[in-house]
Amino acid sequence: MADDAHIEEPGPADEGVARALRDAIVSVEAAVARVHEFSEEIFELVGAPEGGDAVDHHNALTRVAGLLDATGQLRATDWESVRGLGDVLADRAGRLRVHAGRVLDGLAADAPPQDRVACLQQAAEADRLGETLQLLVLVEDSLNLWQRLRLERIRTVEPDRLEHERAAIGTTLAGRVERDVALLLCARARLASYAELKPFELVRWLSTARVKKDIARLRADLDDVAAAFGSAAERALEAEDPSVAENLAELGKPVRAVGGALGDSARTLGDSARTLGGRAVGAGSTGVGKLGRGLHRVAEPRRRPGGDVPLTTAPDA
Repeated sequence: MADDAHIEEPGPADEGVARALRDAIVSVEAAVARVHEFSEEIFELVGAPEGGDAVDHHNALTRVAGLLDATGQLRATDWESVRGLGDVLADRAGRLRVHAGRVLDGLAADAPPQDRVACLQQAAEADRLGETLQLLVLVEDSLNLWQRLRLERIRTVEPDRLEHERAAIGTTLAGRVERDVALLLCARARLASYAELKPFELVRWLSTARVKKDIARLRADLDDVAAAFGSAAERALEAEDPSVAENLAELGKPVRAVGGALGDSARTLGDSARTLGGRAVGAGSTGVGKLGRGLHRVAEPRRRPGGDVPLTTAPDA
């Protein structure tokens, strides 16, 4: 992951780190659309209820960073308006990461099927796993924006510290990217393990509307998160065990998976098997591709032609 935080290019060393901070997350539109109703609940869940609204923070930082990009200068008043956000963002990112890791640890692949399904529902609904990962994307991007501004502030008023701080920021960024992508890979692997259930078990729990909704939403969230993490996630997914992607795809088409596994014995089930299969359709058909639907949804650039700086606004509820 270190390559993401140390992009080599001509020009001052701090420009390379600033570019890495900009490129670490491709876009946050999908994350905002997903979590704007749930961020307060999730921060309460992870033990960080105070500190302000995540979307408001991102808006403020986007505005100041846009002014810096447009003018080449960071005014003291603009920096002071966001200076205090660094500790809040770092704390929230850490808490979200810990919460997601704990939830994933609860999705044990060796538990009985009925227990695993209950754990999946707990993770998706009560523990807000998908929304937690999406909110992590938004908070991490805010932290990256803040670090860009801090680097510029140091360059302006404390240039003798620039080299040291540049190296520290680059190292910290590399570690954060590595941990975030590791969470994504773990989530994909844990969810994919559900496709390894015995055929009858698989079709039984996928025939439940509530479970189908949970599985489809989690698969979509993982797509969005992978897209947001850009090249770091793309490289990690290229190195991922191919069976993970295959199993995730199978979760979206349980009828074919069950039919193939049962072979001739499936015909003895008659109308009963066809009924189960019919109810199972709808768990999702897009699969979790390496970047998939998420890339299409979050492809809008950060800045519009003509220099306008778009704010990250939550959609209407």
